[in-house]
Amino acid sequence: MALKQPSLLLYGYEVTIQNQALDFCNDISQTPSTCFQGTLTLGFYSLTSLMTEIAIVLNTLDPSNVYTVTANRNIAGGLENRITITSTGGFFSILFGTSMRAATSCADLVGFNHSDYTGATAYTGSFTTGSALLTQFPAYNFLPPENMKKIFGAVNVSAIGDKEAIVFQLQKFWQADFRYEPASSIQSEWESFFDWAVQQRLLEFTPEYNVPDTFYEGTLEQTAADSQGLGYTMTEMLPNFPNFYQTGLLKFRQTVPPSAFIL
Repeated sequence: MALKQPSLLLYGYEVTIQNQALDFCNDISQTPSTCFQGTLTLGFYSLTSLMTEIAIVLNTLDPSNVYTVTANRNIAGGLENRITITSTGGFFSILFGTSMRAATSCADLVGFNHSDYTGATAYTGSFTTGSALLTQFPAYNFLPPENMKKIFGAVNVSAIGDKEAIVFQLQKFWQADFRYEPASSIQSEWESFFDWAVQQRLLEFTPEYNVPDTFYEGTLEQTAADSQGLGYTMTEMLPNFPNFYQTGLLKFRQTVPPSAFIL
């Protein structure tokens, strides 16, 4: 499938003890009985799964209201994103500024300022989240998950010739090959991306950055250097294109089931 625009790889969401606090109140009065100490689970996330985690924390602590977490991926022509947190109930507050745990809040992680957000039913972050790698050119040899599927299971033929199959799950994959990446971007961008991806951490791939609502969440499945996706090689395109590099064919496994970030 031929692409016309460069691709976007989005990654780098990590919740640590330094950024896991999400303290909020479900009433504008902010009395102790209406305030909650939300704590995100430690780990590595994609933007999609991080929004799921935020929604789970809010809705678990305050079941009297329904909280949704969404992302606008169309900022700066698809190069940036903004997270919005919404309550279907009355006004609520997010205490990124005055909470006793403000120093360890998730404000930076989710693109919000270190200040309280009060007096509304929805709040949108001020800056983009995660680490984004924009490729130099459209991906080569791209195949979407609709074109790459595999049943995981076992097939056995009995002594009398009967074929027996145990089917566990249908899984989807996508693949892409990136070329003509300048030497200057290897250390500054690709090294960081691969350091994340080869550790089998969640990432998101937008085939064409200017169509940001079409993206896939998953993990690195296979590279030209390692059949398990645990290593990579950026190869210089010699002799014709010195100082330009290619990734070789990369294969990714789509998250199953897809994460739902609106609860």
